[in-house]
Amino acid sequence: IEIYKSLGVIYLRQRNFEAAGNIYRLILDLAPADAEAYFYLANIQYELNKKGEAVEGLIKAIELRPDYPEALNYLGYMYVEENRDLDQAEVMIRKALELDPNNGAYLDSLGWFYFRKGKVAEALKELKKAVSLMDDPVIYDHLGEAYLKSSDIENARLNWQKALKLDPKQDKIKKKLEKLK
Repeated sequence: IEIYKSLGVIYLRQRNFEAAGNIYRLILDLAPADAEAYFYLANIQYELNKKGEAVEGLIKAIELRPDYPEALNYLGYMYVEENRDLDQAEVMIRKALELDPNNGAYLDSLGWFYFRKGKVAEALKELKKAVSLMDDPVIYDHLGEAYLKSSDIENARLNWQKALKLDPKQDKIKKKLEKLK
């Protein structure tokens, strides 16, 4: 099963979602209680814009392994992105952070949660911590949004430029920078 999981990860990195999905479904046939297989299958469903199925897979992964920080954070972040079930999202993200307190992705999720709740000062605090732990274009984008919301145009611009430097193909960020001009 571990070899299959490794093969699935390779397919995921190649963005060959069909092959990866087949591998993780095979794993679930062999080991129906494998939380990681549900997690990765949910990841694939999300990439294929099948968010309902992704949510179901993440819920199943968490049911099987309640202390699974990646699944807790992913589902919490999905809820925050969709601006739904925010109280439940906060519980999941905080639990992920209890399990892994220095994870930049989880801090980003908490910061983005605060942003969605309109708590910009708290959002800035968590997002700054997140970027200190990892260089990620999504986190810089979120930090840019929080700075913009707090009327700090220059820091919004700087963070969006950092995001664009890490991933130059982000048209949404290019448009945000254009609007600042």
